[in-house]
Amino acid sequence: MVNYKNEISRLKQWKNIVVAYSLEIARIVKKNQTIFYSISSVSSDTKINPYTTPIRLSGDKLIAGCIVGSQIEALIVANYIEGSIDYLLLDVEKKIPIQNIPHEKIFLAFNLKKALYVENSKTASGVEFGNISSAVRKTFPSHKIINYKPNDLTVESIWFFLSHKFKNFANLKIAIVGSGNIGFKLALKLVESGSYVNLNRRDKVLGLQLASTINSIKPKNTLANAEYYEDPVRACALCDVVIGTGKTDSLIINESMVSVIVKGGILVDCGKGNITESAIDYAYELGLNIYRSDVTSGIISFVDQAIMIKKIINNKTGRKLLGDKIYIISGGIYGKLGDIIVDNFDSPKIIYGMADGRGQLIEKLTNSQFKQIKYVSNYFKINQYFSEMS
Repeated sequence: MVNYKNEISRLKQWKNIVVAYSLEIARIVKKNQTIFYSISSVSSDTKINPYTTPIRLSGDKLIAGCIVGSQIEALIVANYIEGSIDYLLLDVEKKIPIQNIPHEKIFLAFNLKKALYVENSKTASGVEFGNISSAVRKTFPSHKIINYKPNDLTVESIWFFLSHKFKNFANLKIAIVGSGNIGFKLALKLVESGSYVNLNRRDKVLGLQLASTINSIKPKNTLANAEYYEDPVRACALCDVVIGTGKTDSLIINESMVSVIVKGGILVDCGKGNITESAIDYAYELGLNIYRSDVTSGIISFVDQAIMIKKIINNKTGRKLLGDKIYIISGGIYGKLGDIIVDNFDSPKIIYGMADGRGQLIEKLTNSQFKQIKYVSNYFKINQYFSEMS
């Protein structure tokens, strides 16, 4: 069992890092910039020490964050930053291993209530299963929280990087070593884009299942496929790209694997520390480029989309009655037959059409239906709607 005094000392050091990091954010943030702060975790067999991530500036956005290894570390961060950020990007993926509940004096040292901790009441000891999002949600303002999945952002970022690097995915041969959650999702996306993907992982049965699953659910006209190789060197042979998607600091790509990559091929370290030092030296000796996954493009795109969806759901999603049984809807509401679809049910500027009750628009309106559209148009003084209704 961890000595609680030593743990308090360690966590105080972590809080000092969080404070210093927050002061740096306050120093560089510009007027009218929206601050996004992420709290996430990484897959690891052992408990990691928490750390902050690089601060990213993009137009009217500042994106900062941290990686934690326990609920208590996440709670310390959330408690400190609540009043100084606009949105919290909260990791909903469960990646932290099972841990013991901290000593009650640890909570007292940071003015936290032990009730915030999410423990598993079904177990004899009440051990904690590492659900960061559940713990943070107990006190953090819900309107500031945006759920996100870092693994999915990593997949999107690598896919966009390869798209930019090679322009065309067709006939690319890509090896994914350490094919777990990220590797499987990335492999499926690459096969669907036209690349041939070789999978390698230690568990042969699961590796074969993953390749089979990808080949079963890919579009039927996609010629590219996924194939499992038990031997990692064979998996990398004559590949244009070799990607390590293992757990943090898992050295799964070595010199032998680098030696069989095609001339001009590239290495991508997705798992942070997946390439041995000798393999890195050998790759540079061969003139091969090595890249690390960078989620900047993915996270910027995600926050833009998330804020837009929040605004739509909060301000533009709804159904309103006008006049005699005339309803207007917007924001993704599934329309009943005769509902009139607009851009904003509260204050419409555009009429898109009339719902057919089956998720589509009525193509040919009756005179009665057209009069209802006209009524809404006159009521809100709208002159912008589809030509088939004019």
